Amino acid sequence: MPTIDWPADLTPSKATWGLLSNTESFVSPLNRSSQTVERPGARWKATLEFPHMERDKRGRLEGFLAGLSGMAGRVFLWPHSAPVADLAAVPVDATMALDFLSQSYQVNGEVVVNGSLIDYKYLPTKYWPASTLVMRAGEYLGAGGELKIVTADTYSDANGQALIPIAPPFRVAPANLSVVTLNKPTATMMNTSDEYAVSVMPGFISEMVVISLVESFS
Repeated sequence: MPTIDWPADLTPSKATWGLLSNTESFVSPLNRSSQTVERPGARWKATLEFPHMERDKRGRLEGFLAGLSGMAGRVFLWPHSAPVADLAAVPVDATMALDFLSQSYQVNGEVVVNGSLIDYKYLPTKYWPASTLVMRAGEYLGAGGELKIVTADTYSDANGQALIPIAPPFRVAPANLSVVTLNKPTATMMNTSDEYAVSVMPGFISEMVVISLVESFS
């Protein structure tokens, strides 16, 4: 089953996003000292709440949920609470060009990954305006098909490069020069249950509908 986009017109009244970290703890039986190890595999979780809906909107939501076939379907979902990063500066607007002297490569004026990742909790990027606050803590971005949240305010240097601290760590390093998504970055999500139901009151008005999803990856 192909992964489908979340319908743009189905906007929840409340969206709750969070992380399910993958850790393992050990407590010594001798002195009760503890150690915790972070393992790969942290996942996003989301809860979407929809208010009372008229028949047409309720029908679109029901049809969409039915089409997911419970936990079998996959959907590209962005954090509705912050669909677009509130940048202090817009990335440079330039056409595709290659400078053979410095080997700088501009891709459609968009921010791109800058080289290889050394630490999977940091994303090296370039083509920002120079010496500027480019992303704030709590904003989202996408790279290599993975959704990340920025963990600290990030400034570009004099060359327009920025090393962005993110969470969760990358599972797979994004390719060099691949575009960093700032507008509605998505995660691949699935339902947490095979069952859904929508209660309807007289007048074809639905009650509150709550949908729970979790990130899916292979």
